[in-house]
Amino acid sequence: MSATFHPPCIEFALPQAHFRAMKTSWKTIWPAALGVAWLAVAADARENPPVGERSLTVLVLDYAGVSDRSLNELETLSAVLLSRAGVRAEWVHCQGHEQGPRPAVCDASLGGGVVMLRLQMVFPGREPKVGNPLGAATVESGYASIFVSEIGKQADRNGIGAGTLMAYAATHEIGHLLLGPGHSSGGIMQAVWKAADYRDMAQHWLGFNAAQVQALRRVDAARVGPDD
Repeated sequence: MSATFHPPCIEFALPQAHFRAMKTSWKTIWPAALGVAWLAVAADARENPPVGERSLTVLVLDYAGVSDRSLNELETLSAVLLSRAGVRAEWVHCQGHEQGPRPAVCDASLGGGVVMLRLQMVFPGREPKVGNPLGAATVESGYASIFVSEIGKQADRNGIGAGTLMAYAATHEIGHLLLGPGHSSGGIMQAVWKAADYRDMAQHWLGFNAAQVQALRRVDAARVGPDD
């Protein structure tokens, strides 16, 4: 990577025509083999959720054919990042990684604590001057996409795992679905991540800032389900 290289923006809005109809299938999510210390962090987030934690169902449509290991890492790490901000994520597979009967939620309308995350291989639009984005979110519709090929390139350039960067890109886009289109000057909701941010991602340190955590805990039940 040259000294003048600028990482791409995290997301751009996508034309409606690029979004496919939802298809259905499901798989129970098992934790990836991420190491004892990392699994302990995930277990602690599940067993000791923050006060006032809200529930969110994420419908996952994998059109990129990512490996089970990478998908498990994406979902496990993203769940931890969201849990730290007071949102408990449940992942349901509606395209790819089939197992068992399709869940009814895959055919239901989005809303009421349900959002959609699409895993696409490439950004379907024209490449911007700053480079292809890592993801996109359509806030008013409740669905987001991440672009696996560009994520892989950025992961290699910055010395972190592709599954880790997929988790951060997915969490950023889910953050938009809950908080709106704005960006922050630091943390996970920046428009463009810097080299120091990628280093923090490798340690799972990068997260939502204090104001965003408070905003996520105030999100109404139309976007995030009520407390259990």
